Amino acid sequence: MAKTLLNSVNEILKRTGIVAGDAGLLTTLTDSARQVSIDQAVQVVNEGIDELYSTAEVAHPNQQAESTITLVLATRAYTLASDLIRIRWPMIDKTNTQWLREYPGGYNAELVGDPEQDDTGQPHYGAIRPTDGKLYLDRAPAAEDVGKVYTYQYDKSLELTVAASTVPFNDTVFRAMVPGWVQLFKRERRNEFDDKLFRMSIGRASRL
Repeated sequence: MAKTLLNSVNEILKRTGIVAGDAGLLTTLTDSARQVSIDQAVQVVNEGIDELYSTAEVAHPNQQAESTITLVLATRAYTLASDLIRIRWPMIDKTNTQWLREYPGGYNAELVGDPEQDDTGQPHYGAIRPTDGKLYLDRAPAAEDVGKVYTYQYDKSLELTVAASTVPFNDTVFRAMVPGWVQLFKRERRNEFDDKLFRMSIGRASRL
């Protein structure tokens, strides 16, 4: 059976003596008497998962998503997906077989390359504007470009927050992760941390 965030939190709290055996297991992630411990356990579960996939050098399952932008007359800045971490360039206009590629050197290089910021026509490049996180194109679309739809793939932010959310690996990896989560939790709660045990846990989970 797939393990959940609630299962993860219960394992951490059992190992650290905050819940007493199976009889004391939490059924939700809300408990006024133990809320601080629960919140910290949720935090370290997510941190541990991030560490695992970073160590294994693979993307989280379900981390990649898809969205679109639609060109608007004389508009160079476009809002991107709210959970976006990184665009997987290029963006593609599937209807017209056209591409939007990342501007070489990024946003500041784009500004230097076009000091007047008055170029119009079909855009070919874009960059993330760091002031607001919007996509900023190298040209403002002209009338003939209006309505063109560019599809883009992106890496999204993944965070387990709901009790029933399933962890992104099988039960064998789950068991390997528990000692690592416990070490992260102890570091938060007690200023105790066994780095060797943590690395062994993450390494075993990564190999699996």
